[in-house]
Amino acid sequence: MMTSRHPVPPAQRVVLMAALCVVVALLTSCVTVPTVGPVRKIEGQQQTCQNCVDVEVEAPLPGDDPRQIVEGYLRATSNYQPNYSVAKQFLTRAAAEEWSPEDGAKIYRGSPTVNGGKVTLNALLIGTLDPDRSYTAQDTRLHVDFKLTKEDGQWRIGDPPSGLLVAESSFNRFYKPHSVYFVGNGRLVPDAIYLPDLPSQSNIASVLMKALLSGPSAWLRPAVTSGLPPNTALIGDAVTTSDGIATVPLSDQVMQLDDQQRVMMAAQVMYTLREAVGIKGVLFTVNQQPLQVPNADKVSFVVPADAIPRDLGPIPPVAGDQLYVVHNGAIKVVAADSTPPKAPQPVLGDLGKGRHRVDSLAVSTANTDMAAVTNNRSALRWSRTATGDVDTVLSGVRNLLRPQFSGFDELWALSGSGSDQRMWVLTQEKRKRIEVSAAKVLGKGEVTAFRISPDGARIALIRKSGDRTQLGLARISRTADKITIDGWRPLNTTQTDQPQLLHMQDVAWVGATDLLVLGSPFATVAPQPFRMSQDASSVVAEGEATNWDAKELAVLLPKQTVIALDRNGQTYRDGGSEWTRFLGKVKVSTIAYPG
Repeated sequence: MMTSRHPVPPAQRVVLMAALCVVVALLTSCVTVPTVGPVRKIEGQQQTCQNCVDVEVEAPLPGDDPRQIVEGYLRATSNYQPNYSVAKQFLTRAAAEEWSPEDGAKIYRGSPTVNGGKVTLNALLIGTLDPDRSYTAQDTRLHVDFKLTKEDGQWRIGDPPSGLLVAESSFNRFYKPHSVYFVGNGRLVPDAIYLPDLPSQSNIASVLMKALLSGPSAWLRPAVTSGLPPNTALIGDAVTTSDGIATVPLSDQVMQLDDQQRVMMAAQVMYTLREAVGIKGVLFTVNQQPLQVPNADKVSFVVPADAIPRDLGPIPPVAGDQLYVVHNGAIKVVAADSTPPKAPQPVLGDLGKGRHRVDSLAVSTANTDMAAVTNNRSALRWSRTATGDVDTVLSGVRNLLRPQFSGFDELWALSGSGSDQRMWVLTQEKRKRIEVSAAKVLGKGEVTAFRISPDGARIALIRKSGDRTQLGLARISRTADKITIDGWRPLNTTQTDQPQLLHMQDVAWVGATDLLVLGSPFATVAPQPFRMSQDASSVVAEGEATNWDAKELAVLLPKQTVIALDRNGQTYRDGGSEWTRFLGKVKVSTIAYPG
């Protein structure tokens, strides 16, 4: 998972997936709810949590009144416990038998109140967590009427709400995100989960490995697979780490994998654990014997991190870092090795001579091909950068949006308006054109911008919804002869205490799990760039506020170089804390980096 270059503000919604994903004791095969297993203190072990505050969760005392019972229950469900045994003590015996923290969670901001002897929680619902660990940002009111009854002379909650009720502040302090990696079209795809800052690398590695073995979230599942066979188990429920090497003991299902599958398995585990605990190698064992994996050390059987092929990673390699621009209707290229940048130079062929006036463009990750929307957005042309030869691959259409090359040598295009929009994928042969099955996404509002994730399994779209725009994600699923886009997930960009983004102009991926969005609260306010997590749990202004009216983004991955174009044709480069003018007085109409 890519890390934001900006500090996370205190008000950030740290997503609650951890409450249902973590088993510190690691004595259960489930990674959804930390409900069983003791916590053992290891002498001499140093606490690694940087911001931890010890929170003592106390059991109810004899004579506690209804308010004290509810407040104690909320403290107990807000703070992680291996068994949630203390939380259950605030419930009647029958309720404790039925209540399960595995039923999901609600993250809230607020405190309970007492009115006429009735205890209620009227709060702001920050987010919800489904049992499958998927998080949805919310911004609605939460009302819980606690029904208390006396049992053995003591007040207890007889009908608790399902799952956990978790105070936002607890997760802002104690939890952080991780990515578990699965496989989509031969490339690693991240699936976000959130864990507490566990006291050891082995604990973190073990929990992540169990999450990997449990499979992807329900939303992502149709678009990905796993190199690990079904029913594979982590033997002993524990990964051990020593000197940067993670030892992963697995059940014998992995013995059936061929060499290619073992490489993919190693890639999934390496990326999942390396980002979390910084390992430099993995040793797989079966029945206490090392498992042979291609490219592993022949003596130690350790798979080093640099043995994982780069083309399996979630962000494909990009050849070249030149910025392509359209100047006076012609495509030109800005040399990457000049500071300040030199004047843009025309590319080869008709597109560089301005014979087809270019409206928007895209460049392949290999830097070998260009695509240009021309003829007032009615035609799509494909050109080889080495020769300048141009082929028309779409014509007679309307309102073509800016195209994009995926990391799989495909060219994606979207045309039409309103409910009549259609999406196409064109292969490198340029003779094969596939219409994408996307009616469930395109028919719900006119798409004004789209961007495929670096791994190719997800797509971010901006589409009109009444007098405003909406940002969302969808899945990209593939079979031998069909590509489908479905699973629309709107992202909440109007949460309380977050920037209010009701009008969005453009979107780009700036990492495997982060987006950059040009947005504003009103149509009369110029769009500004905001960095956003893929679940909208964090929305942060990218650099200081600017006085330019940005309309388009170009991002070079994996360097995370970002160029923005305003409506006056000026280009600006993201310097982290501020945006600086890039091409000086040269005005251009559209921009693109390879990829």
